[in-house]
Amino acid sequence: MADLNQIKGINARQIKLLQDNGISTAEALAMSPGSTVAEIDGLGDKTAKKLIWNARNALGMTDFIQAKDIDENVEFITTGSSELNKILGGGFQTGKLTEVYGPFKSGKTALAHTISVTSQLSVKNGGLNTSVAYVDTENTFSKEKIKRIAKRFGLNPSETLSRIFHARIYSSDHQSQMIQKAETLCKTRGVRLIIIDSLMALLRAEYVGIGKLAPRQALLNNIIHTLSRIAETYNCAVLLTNQVSVKMMGMFSTNDAIGGNIVAHGCHFRVMFKTKGFSSNNSLKRRAVIVDAPDLPPEECEFYITSTGIADTDKVEIPESLGLEFEVETLYEEKDDTPSNNSESASEQISLVSVKGIGKGTAEGLKALGISSIDVLVAADPDDLSAKLSGASTSKVLEWQKNAKGLLKT
Repeated sequence: MADLNQIKGINARQIKLLQDNGISTAEALAMSPGSTVAEIDGLGDKTAKKLIWNARNALGMTDFIQAKDIDENVEFITTGSSELNKILGGGFQTGKLTEVYGPFKSGKTALAHTISVTSQLSVKNGGLNTSVAYVDTENTFSKEKIKRIAKRFGLNPSETLSRIFHARIYSSDHQSQMIQKAETLCKTRGVRLIIIDSLMALLRAEYVGIGKLAPRQALLNNIIHTLSRIAETYNCAVLLTNQVSVKMMGMFSTNDAIGGNIVAHGCHFRVMFKTKGFSSNNSLKRRAVIVDAPDLPPEECEFYITSTGIADTDKVEIPESLGLEFEVETLYEEKDDTPSNNSESASEQISLVSVKGIGKGTAEGLKALGISSIDVLVAADPDDLSAKLSGASTSKVLEWQKNAKGLLKT
């Protein structure tokens, strides 16, 4: 990474103006469009063009080189699933934009949480030992899920959370602003993974109708190119999760990513996630399909969504480790088999409807799944239970479990 002061003809005032606008390295300046730099107050068209060209000359970007001398410097981040890693050529690649799109509950956010943790692993274990910038446009980030995933991979949950820089986003303009802030984190905090979850959620809500399509795509084009420049400048990986719309093809329909050709051409890798059956609650098994990639065949694989992230099986054990005490651990306690003097244990004497938030109908649904007492409810996997019980979110199940544990203590 080259500092701005290494550029010929640049002065201290210009360096400060560039840094105040998120351009803090010679590489970032050299890859910036002239119009973007020219819009900075105090520079102008001629100065912007001169600084950009001088930056490119300083970095050797104005010379052709032989293809054999290209230094790709690609590193990989494990997804948590060996099958998914395999079709991705080893995992998520640095220096590239990877779009993952699919319908509701197909596993996009689960993947985002998983690689937020696995990117912090050592290189030999499939990570980069790096920090993460998480741009959250749908308010779906979960600290508890991060803790469970961290414990699965043998990391300290508190330290893992401290290396994830989270930003809750409220508008498309805010989204663009925080992407620029993410670039600053790449330089100051060593961030090498940027996650946008999800890319189009806010743009889709704000730019409604055919008359808004052109300005929406213009903003989207700027976002994609900014992220591509950041990925290449800092050799960081960028994950973009994306929503879908239904596309009719004669008598049939299919899910297609929104964002059009701007996203399709701007992303290096495009992966589609599919749910199994007509309902995403039928199974935790998911299917990933390589839709587009510069050097990968159109392969597909199966993986599972679990309470501890993306995996090859729906049964993932969390190793018991000392010093990793946090409340969520109680969700996985083994049932106490110690004989009791009473014919029924205290938990069996407390009905499910006694738990705050659980009505008669919900209690019947829980019993149909084999959960007939509050101790079984407390020991249940919240993500698995949410997937099997209609209308119950993971957060709702966690709330039931918390209330149930309160009853057990009384």
